[in-house]
Amino acid sequence: MPLDKSTPLKWTAIVVRLLLVLFAATMAYEVGRAALTGGENVFGSRGVQSLVCVPSPSILDVKGNYLEDPQRRKAVTGSSGVDDNPYPVEKGVEFAYLRIQICKDDSSLGTQLLYQTSRFATPLVLLIALFLLDRLIRDVRQDSGFDEVVVGRLRFLGVFLMVGTVAASLYTTIVETGLAVSMVAGTVREVGWMALYGWAFPWASLIAGLGLVVMSKVVRVGAHMREELEGTV
Repeated sequence: MPLDKSTPLKWTAIVVRLLLVLFAATMAYEVGRAALTGGENVFGSRGVQSLVCVPSPSILDVKGNYLEDPQRRKAVTGSSGVDDNPYPVEKGVEFAYLRIQICKDDSSLGTQLLYQTSRFATPLVLLIALFLLDRLIRDVRQDSGFDEVVVGRLRFLGVFLMVGTVAASLYTTIVETGLAVSMVAGTVREVGWMALYGWAFPWASLIAGLGLVVMSKVVRVGAHMREELEGTV
């Protein structure tokens, strides 16, 4: 028996649809802005510079840093205690945001593709997940909610959210680490540990996806109970 459209699920469907439209519009704007401006400038505004900004390696991870040079270390200690160039970088690379990031004005198509795809990897996964959720709610409203098709889509949504966000965050970390290493004019120690330390693991999405998978198992039990009840009647 189909669900009554006056149920709260109707408003849930409306909210999810609005979120989907807003998220898609925002992402389309950001992608278009990146394509038209060639990137973003260091201040995050609509600049024409194709700056590539990635988290900078730790000072101790780069050979030739000022801490390994007694004269530079003494000079920095005797002045403001801050070094504008804590370790050597490639030509055109500058430190930004208090050395949390390093930026390079690079118009290379390959570099920009890597950089921009790493920026939009996770948002793309979340956009697809919202679309799948909207489709799931539509199917639930058309049926009682205890249906094998609904169970399968609920499980798929959970698995997609877990695998997709983990893969996207890992891709972003690998790209950012590779770009950061390419900007340093020297040897970066322990690149693997640097990438692992900088990996923003998507715990929230992983837990949410796992919750959806568990819920699909609960709904499957309900579907089997309904089939047995209908068979008994």
